[in-house]
Amino acid sequence: MKKIVLPTLALLTALVSCETEPKDNGKDIGALHIDKEFPKPGDEIKITYTSEDSIPSNEDEKVKGIINFITGNGIYPEDIKLKDSAMMYMSSIKIPDSVTAISFQFKQYNIDDNNGKAGYVLPLYDEEGNAITGSAAQIANLYSQGDRYGNIELPKDSIISKFESDFKKDASLEGKWSSNYVNLIKSDKEKATAFVEKQMTAANDSLSEEDYMSLYRINAIVENKKAADSLRSLIPEKFPQGSLAVSSYYQKMYQAKGAEAKEKVFQDYEDKVGKDNMYRNYMLSMLASELAAEGDIDKAEEYASKISEQGKVASAYNSIAWKLAEEGKDLDKAQKISKKSLDILDNIDLKEEKPDYNTVSQYKNNIDYMKAMYQDTYATIMYKKGDLKEAIKYQEMAASSKLAEADLTEKYIQYLVEDEQYETAKEKAANFIAENKGSQKLNEYYKEAYTAIGDAEGFEKELAMLEEKGHQKAKNDIKKMMIDEDASQFTLKDLDGNEVSLEELKGKTVILDFWATWCGPCKMSFPGMQKAVVAHKDDPNVAFLFIDTWESQEPEVRMKEVTEFIDANDYDFQVLMDEKVEDSNAFKVVEDYGVSGIPTKFVLGPDGRIKFKSVGWNGNTDKLAEELAIMIQLTQS
Repeated sequence: MKKIVLPTLALLTALVSCETEPKDNGKDIGALHIDKEFPKPGDEIKITYTSEDSIPSNEDEKVKGIINFITGNGIYPEDIKLKDSAMMYMSSIKIPDSVTAISFQFKQYNIDDNNGKAGYVLPLYDEEGNAITGSAAQIANLYSQGDRYGNIELPKDSIISKFESDFKKDASLEGKWSSNYVNLIKSDKEKATAFVEKQMTAANDSLSEEDYMSLYRINAIVENKKAADSLRSLIPEKFPQGSLAVSSYYQKMYQAKGAEAKEKVFQDYEDKVGKDNMYRNYMLSMLASELAAEGDIDKAEEYASKISEQGKVASAYNSIAWKLAEEGKDLDKAQKISKKSLDILDNIDLKEEKPDYNTVSQYKNNIDYMKAMYQDTYATIMYKKGDLKEAIKYQEMAASSKLAEADLTEKYIQYLVEDEQYETAKEKAANFIAENKGSQKLNEYYKEAYTAIGDAEGFEKELAMLEEKGHQKAKNDIKKMMIDEDASQFTLKDLDGNEVSLEELKGKTVILDFWATWCGPCKMSFPGMQKAVVAHKDDPNVAFLFIDTWESQEPEVRMKEVTEFIDANDYDFQVLMDEKVEDSNAFKVVEDYGVSGIPTKFVLGPDGRIKFKSVGWNGNTDKLAEELAIMIQLTQS
């Protein structure tokens, strides 16, 4: 019989150890699961994101994902290719070797899921399972710009702690993140000043321009004017072709009056610097616009063609063409220039042209929006030339865009009616109204088409039915945008010096509109806001507060100018004056609400929490008033 040899104890132990070695169960962050608990640079990771919403009925309703690769040089977003199965979204992602931290963004119905403001953010790790040095500071930097990366937030003290934890590990990181850090601790003057003095003491002649710029910024933040002014003068001398020297040419051109003066500034730049960069493109765009305004179209086109970014070339061409279209002058030339802008967008390489801060899909959305606007320009030119068929062709393209607003659909129906294509006009107009893409003027064209092909007796009933469909669609779309977030409390003075407390308005729906007298889009949105205010003036459960902020005037001058603006336009607005933070250019309430651009509107429910947030102005007065009415209704239902 063959002898059976039992394994030694050591081998038995090894076998048992192999079989019972702990499995990496991964990491859960909110609705996100990552298959590795300690992901490293160069790893391939598998992610699963679980949507709380019902199974989407179409492609537009599916979850969209972005991963931000964070490196020593910046933050680089990329689209995530998500494979969906019911309410689960999965993907496999290769992390580049240079990355030291990552964050994820998920959107559905164009609404951020920011995991309760905490986001989906994590450092990468070394072989021992330790977070890579520098990743905490990079994550702190991400949170300090949270509105750009999924509207995420972290308490200021926590962001400061992340910076300081990395500074202890590697003191050289202090210089890299000095301006970000000092901006956070500036309210503690003693601490901030001591940090700035430490950085100044450590400075030497081998510093780069960015190092000098950091020193300039931190001295400016702590209001060390003498040192800041000295550095501001020194940097362009030390780096005559550096970024500060280059940006100073842009400032000179901005201040120069007239095309001839601007052209001299640009020529001086070309002779002394000549670098192809964003400031050169800005200057070329500005110069082309000024020349077009003065009527020198050939020269404007020549300068526009020198812009190195194709998207900006197309933008400059469209501006020139639109200027001619508005004036009804040189329409043959306008047509050629407008067509150039469209040809550029049709042939643009999205991957090559996209800026680092955009994903391909984000940049494609930008290009699609531009294309609709430029198709509208071309159609307008053809309409003014009397070529109605060509105008209809291009206006249909513009109006068919997902991003098309009422002004584009309105013109399309107008052109169809003028071309006596009444059946098509009636059908298309009905669709636009039902999709909430109509306007009062479009309704009039719809009636004209409706009447031209039959009895107008049933028109009002038909229109009412379509408008109700549009309203319901708007309501359903807006309902998907509903959020539930904390609202920062405040007490501010109105134009009569009376104190208004947000806390005292609890139980009402409160609309906050952050604005400034210098803000064009803010003022353009005000007719719509006035319409909304008047519509709800007799409702005791609704309050509108217009918070003036980011104004540089002295308090008395600011109060006078704001009052005069409101009175001159007969607006029934309750205006509150945001308070400037002491020894700072910041304003308290706008900062507490994390506003990064104005106009920004918040709709607070009766429970005092934020239910809706809207940034910017879409150009449609009626639609703005309707959307606010729906938001108010939803907060109270």
